[in-house]
Amino acid sequence: MKLTYKPINASTLDFIHVKRINQPYLGYNWHFHEEFELIYFLEGQGIRIVGDHISHFNKGELVLVGAWLPHLWRNDVVETHEQESDFIVVKFRRQFGQAHLFTLPELSNIKTLLKQSHRGLFFSPVTKDRIHDRMVQLAESQGAEKLILLLQVLQVLSEENEFMPLSSPEFIRPLQAAEENRLQTVINYIFDNHHKNIPLEEIAEVAFMTPPAFCRFFKKRTNKTFSHFLNEFRVGKSCQLLINSEKSIKQICYEAGFNSLTNFNRTFKTFKNITPSAYRKNFSFFL
Repeated sequence: MKLTYKPINASTLDFIHVKRINQPYLGYNWHFHEEFELIYFLEGQGIRIVGDHISHFNKGELVLVGAWLPHLWRNDVVETHEQESDFIVVKFRRQFGQAHLFTLPELSNIKTLLKQSHRGLFFSPVTKDRIHDRMVQLAESQGAEKLILLLQVLQVLSEENEFMPLSSPEFIRPLQAAEENRLQTVINYIFDNHHKNIPLEEIAEVAFMTPPAFCRFFKKRTNKTFSHFLNEFRVGKSCQLLINSEKSIKQICYEAGFNSLTNFNRTFKTFKNITPSAYRKNFSFFL
């Protein structure tokens, strides 16, 4: 599956495109577009990739993705446990024709927010609670009400101090989809084969490159070595399983792709500064 440019699938007269989606699984298309995207999960869980950031996601997640930033939210049929994903996606443009809405002085805070979103912004649960009702209303709105509600949501987000940039400052956004097709092939292979050993020679062959050339290519496009990226993906996968399943730590270790409990605990702590068992215990405490 190739990275694709994915513009708003709506009339050219639409400045804002909003959709509430219910489906059993999601996300086989890693994509980017010129529109800003605000995505809010009421239900669902899986793996999130935004630029060079990898982590698990769960219900209640609220993320603002900047223009041209590649992103993907994905889970698989076997992971959903018959629970559908329920999420609201809002896409909007920086301008409509020659009109630059966000250059108005009254919207200067929102303009700053949108500038920061080029890395992807993950908002706190407190912020999510503040905009929940407006997001639900926005998904059902039409005409001027849709614009008014979007501005209200963005104003709340622009006042928020507790947010986390996702992608690193060094991540280079793609100039065109063709440059990313090889990387997308690698990412898809990792999704499908993370549970087993993936030697460098094997993944280089998937990318139709020699191992040294692949290492240079992968580091340039992700700011990470392949082994670092793969371990980060596996840790994200294990977080998903720790939160959303009752499987033992040992089961999760091998299902995520680690070859021993010692290696799993050490790698998990490197990325999360906490052991897998403590992570599960802390998460359960807040439920």
